[in-house]
Amino acid sequence: MPKSKQNKYDKVGVGVLTGLVLPLIIFFIVYLVGENNMSFLDYLAGMRRMQALVKIGSLCVFTNVGVFWIFLRLKYEKAARGVLGATILYAIVVLISRAV
Repeated sequence: MPKSKQNKYDKVGVGVLTGLVLPLIIFFIVYLVGENNMSFLDYLAGMRRMQALVKIGSLCVFTNVGVFWIFLRLKYEKAARGVLGATILYAIVVLISRAV
């Protein structure tokens, strides 16, 4: 049987990159919509001071669920695996930051 042609986007690296970058983009959009009168570094410092940085970051990672399902619907199983790996990596970072 001939091997089916693999889509160029069905790669673990594409999924990992998407899963790591999309939450950062969402976080930056939240900053742009919410705080226009302070710099991004001041915004980060304020969020950290209020202990809200990890919580907002966790909500931004939630967008990975949608990307994961889109990749599964498109039958990009390797890319979906990469998104799952990036999400697990974010979860480990959150667990470590809460322990510190």
